[in-house]
Amino acid sequence: MRCSRYGKQRVAVRAIAGVGAVAALLVGGPVPNALAQPEPAALAARPGRAGADTRAGVQRALDAMVRAGAPGVLARVDDSTGSWTATSGVADLRTGREVPHDAQFRIASLTKGVVATTVMRLAEAGRLELDRPVGDRLPGVVSGADRITVRQLLNHTGGLADYIEHEEFNDPAVYGKRTYRPEQLVALADGLGAKHEPGPPFTYSNTGYFVLGMLIEKVTGHRLADELRRQVLEPAGMTRTFLPLTEPELDGPHATGYYLPKGTDPEAPGALRPITELNPSFAWAAYGLVSDARDVNRFYQALFGGRLVRPASLEQMRTGVATQQAPVFPHYGLGLESAGLTCGEMWGGTGSIPGYETFAFADRDGERRMTLSVNVQRNDPGVEDIVYAGLDALNQYFCGEPYRPMPR
Repeated sequence: MRCSRYGKQRVAVRAIAGVGAVAALLVGGPVPNALAQPEPAALAARPGRAGADTRAGVQRALDAMVRAGAPGVLARVDDSTGSWTATSGVADLRTGREVPHDAQFRIASLTKGVVATTVMRLAEAGRLELDRPVGDRLPGVVSGADRITVRQLLNHTGGLADYIEHEEFNDPAVYGKRTYRPEQLVALADGLGAKHEPGPPFTYSNTGYFVLGMLIEKVTGHRLADELRRQVLEPAGMTRTFLPLTEPELDGPHATGYYLPKGTDPEAPGALRPITELNPSFAWAAYGLVSDARDVNRFYQALFGGRLVRPASLEQMRTGVATQQAPVFPHYGLGLESAGLTCGEMWGGTGSIPGYETFAFADRDGERRMTLSVNVQRNDPGVEDIVYAGLDALNQYFCGEPYRPMPR
């Protein structure tokens, strides 16, 4: 959920599902409501201040997200003192029911962290190599496969186009009812042409993670859903997380998911449309997982606590390439992204899919974790205030102070 460097003008909106909401909206332009942040050199993590007012600060931030246009929002915190959950707004605009504290939701691009962890475990087992071309195992899977390494797919420096930019994906009410095969979506992206030669710069591409999903299946001989469960979900104790193939429903307690159709006035009555049920085959290895806030926090606890990969692998996962959205989301590693909070750089992930947006970050050892779920995907400039209020919630918890905005 990356945003561009601060400034004073509105930015052009690009409706791209499945990447972080800010990245989808703000890439390539300045941000009018950006925040005073330390320079990148000052982003070494510093201890935050956790006190009695932390929960009140988080609640104020959640309430600000709802005032900015989110129907409802949930935040869950897990740390050495226990767990707590806060909500604001409603789970359903029609009925006004409350957001369930154990709500299930589509975690979108946080899926990439789980897929990347699976790749790292396979690399540790000697079953693949990060710095060999993906074409060694999947010849001709995409143009340039003989030159694009596994590592470049993981950190979005492979130069691949994003299939979600194809005109096929203009309206989630349409493509969310169709079934896609991974090979079909990779071919759509290939037809768009590469963004650049393999290597920097950072160019976010869901296509690369579809190729990684295909690689995992090739190397293991197992379905991706089964391998993610075996390699990550079960070891991390994520009992409420699964990768659907075409199943459209959310079976557990959940908030109704909404989206803003392209070109719709967000202030118009009924502008937000429900889209809880959709065929998630378009998301798969890039942003298809369904989970809840408890399980997401368990993932970062297990990963950063050293239970899933070795220290050297984790160091690689948190060695990031520079993004165009510094200093707010300054780096992307191997399936993980960073947020530049006022007390340092925290690692985790963000995601956006029709119906839901997610923020989830943890401190270095995974001892303090926070996950936010918002039951809307908006692809208009108004989402900026929702996102910045979400960052304020994270900053209130991790740093014990507001995420200070610059004057407009």
